[in-house]
Amino acid sequence: MEVPYVLFEVRKKGKPRGTFAVDAYFIEFLSLEPRKAVLIKNASKVVLRREAQKALPPLLKKPVGETLKSLYRELLRNSTEARKKRVNHMRRWNVWRILGIPTGHSRHIALDEELAKVERENSLGLALLGRILGVKREEELGDVEVREGEVLYRRLWLSDGQVLGEEGVDRVYTNLIKIDPVFRTAFVSALFKETGVSEGIMEKAQDFA
Repeated sequence: MEVPYVLFEVRKKGKPRGTFAVDAYFIEFLSLEPRKAVLIKNASKVVLRREAQKALPPLLKKPVGETLKSLYRELLRNSTEARKKRVNHMRRWNVWRILGIPTGHSRHIALDEELAKVERENSLGLALLGRILGVKREEELGDVEVREGEVLYRRLWLSDGQVLGEEGVDRVYTNLIKIDPVFRTAFVSALFKETGVSEGIMEKAQDFA
């Protein structure tokens, strides 16, 4: 299949930081917001073409610059909230243990692991976006200019459970197929041209988000 990518250049205080491309289709089919960051590619590392025969439609809802800056702010907020939830949960659990109140050891361990997973994904997304935009805190976003370019297309296919591009195995997409049910459904549907279910998948993606 041929996936649309939006090309964009990042500048900070007028100085160029690099040219990137973001998947403009599957970015709308992810269970968790932080995973959007991993769909941004260094434009020089992937094969992108100007023409496509049966390309998937671009679904990116907002301009790239607005999308990336909003995502950075959201992940920053979510990362702080996830950390607070985890700390508060462990504090309450320790108090209950000291008081000898049975609360279910395995249940608390499972919840802590889930909160830790969310915190890790947010941290990873923030790190990736920070590297692309050249920022370390929200106040620096005002210095960043994102110049949106043309829509190009990347060829992807599935083989033995791995997603392949013309460059070889794409580990990001391959991992998303394994861990993200919304992405997996959208990817397989697109691969087999079942475009009629896209609206339903989109609603499911929003429910997960």
